[in-house]
Amino acid sequence: MKFRRKSIIYPVIDADQYKPGMEDDFEIRYQDLKKPYYTWEFQCSFNAVPVQVPFINTFQGKKFIRNDDWVVEYDNGRKTLIHDKEFNTTYEKVEYHEELDA
Repeated sequence: MKFRRKSIIYPVIDADQYKPGMEDDFEIRYQDLKKPYYTWEFQCSFNAVPVQVPFINTFQGKKFIRNDDWVVEYDNGRKTLIHDKEFNTTYEKVEYHEELDA
């Protein structure tokens, strides 16, 4: 027997690319200037400098925001972050219509 995966209709989500003011708070972390996308809770090298890193609280805990992240809010109020590359390959923009809520 052969099977084909059924089409899935995904719900419409609210998402915006991160802009200052969307974070829940900031935390001081340490960033190595040679690896700008990584931060640490403790200073682990002499090259690390303290930086304020924005974050949002999610159901999985605290998630630190990068400048190109998307902040996604689901219907149940939960928030999460999705990196730009993953977001653009997974989601497409839709025009909002009332029938999408049905």
